[in-house]
Amino acid sequence: MRNVFFLLLVLITLKGYSQDTIQIPQEELNNFFLSVDTLKEQDSIKTVLISDLELQIKNYNLLSNQDSLIFSYKNQEIDLLRHQIKLYDDRLKQVDKWYKKPWIGVVSGVVATLITIHVIDYSLPK
Repeated sequence: MRNVFFLLLVLITLKGYSQDTIQIPQEELNNFFLSVDTLKEQDSIKTVLISDLELQIKNYNLLSNQDSLIFSYKNQEIDLLRHQIKLYDDRLKQVDKWYKKPWIGVVSGVVATLITIHVIDYSLPK
């Protein structure tokens, strides 16, 4: 049964396959092939342009990412510099005590000299 069905199907297919041929003038064929060649060339050019534009988009995305990284690094640098300035201010507040001032040193030097002269009982020539 299966073979009979296959045989009938093949016969029907062969009967329906026959077609009439149409004659196409050579000039139309030449124009058609010329158009196909032109379209192939345009397609190849557009493919190259598309790949170049895709590469350009990738480069722009890379530049954008690098710019955002640079901005974040600059912001971190600004924060670190602010923190460093605060640390320097705190250090100056600790180092710049009252006894570290120059006029205190001069006064204490004069007083120490007067006390030394008085203790040694050194007197100027009379």
